[in-house]
Amino acid sequence: MICTAHQPNFLPWMPYFEKIAQADVFVMLAQCQFEKNGYQNRFRLNDEWHTMSVQKGLDPIIQKQYVNPQDCWQRIKRRLPDYPQLLGDLDTGISHSLFHTNAHIIFHLLGLLCINTEVKPDQPTELNSTERLLEICMQCNCDTYLSGPSGRKYLDITMFEKQGIEVKFFEASDKRHTLEVLG
Repeated sequence: MICTAHQPNFLPWMPYFEKIAQADVFVMLAQCQFEKNGYQNRFRLNDEWHTMSVQKGLDPIIQKQYVNPQDCWQRIKRRLPDYPQLLGDLDTGISHSLFHTNAHIIFHLLGLLCINTEVKPDQPTELNSTERLLEICMQCNCDTYLSGPSGRKYLDITMFEKQGIEVKFFEASDKRHTLEVLG
């Protein structure tokens, strides 16, 4: 059983979904801290950033709030006129909650991409980094953890090996944005 995990990014690019498709279980990391200047509230397409403004603070993703979600969402849609149907289909999921908005978008896109990987939420924990991911793998009864390529920089693979869990590193084959693929 292969497990992967990631924060719920805002309108993720195709490699995000490729990694999910290669796993049996995808754990959505909502209990970790929001990453300023990351991808939880913005995405890059056509060499431009498209951003949903968030309230300041170091809140966990599950508690993070968008400041003015409807106005930001309408601005993004105006700036991306090539995708009216796809973006319009996401309107009902736009809310003040970053987690609920992003989860709605991710679930909708998983459906459009015909990806049937089981999706689970993470659980509150004091653990970080390798320990946190190892705990997730053990909770999911997986024998393989599929990490993103940056995991090579921070994962302690020997901790996984001691638990009999193999670590593999995902490499993207389609580096386009999901909107480009589905639009």
